[in-house]
Amino acid sequence: MLGGNGEILDVGMADRFFTEPQRRALAIRDGSHCHFPGCQVPERRCVAHHMMAWDDFGPTDLANGVLLCKSHHTFVHHKGWTVRMGAHGHPEYIPPEWVDPHQKVQRP
Repeated sequence: MLGGNGEILDVGMADRFFTEPQRRALAIRDGSHCHFPGCQVPERRCVAHHMMAWDDFGPTDLANGVLLCKSHHTFVHHKGWTVRMGAHGHPEYIPPEWVDPHQKVQRP
């Protein structure tokens, strides 16, 4: 997939880190802030997160990326939250059982 200026937006496993054009595309898709439900931290203070970890062969592609602020990035990596691509083409979040015993999917 190419961006408006011909930038490669889906790089697979070739690169671990999301590029600036990829970050812009994620911000356009998900809004210009942390994508976690209810969070409004601006995109410029967020990191591009691999929903399927790069170490687990998760590609550095738009379909596997989401912008998260530092706090919500920590939620996903260390507090048991799961983020995945929903059927509607936007990331969705599953809380750990200790937050919600039913683990109801949350969407922004």
